[in-house]
This record gives sequence, C-alpha cells and structure tokens, in this order.
Amino acid sequence: MQILVKGSCLLLLSCLCSLSDAQSAYVEEGTASYYHDKFVGRKTASGEIFTQDKMTAAHKSLPLGTWVMVTNKANDSVVILRINDRMPQWNKRSIDLTYSAAERLGYIRAGLAKVRIEVIDPPNETPPPPDPGPPATVFIEPLPVKAIPVSNKLIEPRYPLNYADLLPKEEKKVWWKVWPR
Repeated sequence: MQILVKGSCLLLLSCLCSLSDAQSAYVEEGTASYYHDKFVGRKTASGEIFTQDKMTAAHKSLPLGTWVMVTNKANDSVVILRINDRMPQWNKRSIDLTYSAAERLGYIRAGLAKVRIEVIDPPNETPPPPDPGPPATVFIEPLPVKAIPVSNKLIEPRYPLNYADLLPKEEKKVWWKVWPR
C-alpha cells in the first residue's frame, strides 16, 4: 500500500511539473489589435482600472497574470506584457494590446499586426512601492463649553503641538476637536 501511495505522489508531482513547463512553452501566432479609448477608466477582468499607458493585454484563454512576449512579425519589435483582461470568444484576433504596447510594436497606423505570442516567466524586477498620496489633512475645530468631555484622563498628542498657537488671543481656555481626513 505504501508503495502505491509513493508512486501516486511521484506521478502527480511529475504531471504538475510538466504542466508548468507546457504553459511556459505556449506559443501562438495570430493577429493583434489594440484597445479603443472607450475602455479607459473601466475595470478589466482582473479588477484593475484600464489605462492606455500600461504594458498589459487581453487574451481569450491565457490565465490572468500570465506574462507574454509579443513579437511583431513584420518588424521584429518585441514587448513584454501581462495578461489582465479577457477578449470575447467570437473575436478572431489573438490578443488586444494597450495603445503604448501597440505603439512600441509599431502598428498604430495599420491598426492590426501579425504577431507571435510566447508565454514567459514573470520578470524578476519588483514593482515600485505604491504612491503614498498627499499628506493627510487635519481640521481643528473649537468646541463650545457644553461639549467638553467629562474625563479625568489627559490624552497625549501623537505629534508635539504648540497649543499656544492654537488658542485665540483673548481666551485661553478652549477645547479643540481634531478631525483627521
């Protein structure tokens, strides 16, 4: 029984290895087009917001997140793209590229190009960290005397504040409410 289990595990492992090799050896030749501007700002099948400046593409059957190398057969230009969207099954084209990818392949004027699509391993470079965005804005609002919280505890501010700058000149006892935004 133990030999049967070990044999089954080895068979399963070899099948999995050959599947990953088969996917990385995927090659397709066909026609490429590029996205129309009407799709800008819409969600792709992967959930990303579509923009024309990314190096991405739509394919009928390759798994989302697959990296492909697309070669224009007319001029041997090459781009590396990530599949992040789906094409309709009825479409006779093989792949839809973003405008910037089509521009690099040199078929903007023609609109279509005969291409070779090869699945490749993901690039080793790590993506840049996300943009932290603008610094947080804080609004400070004076509270009326009736709204003073009843508490014996003092709350220490996270950042040192110069309270003298916050207080009005004529009155020194004012409570403040801080609204993070």
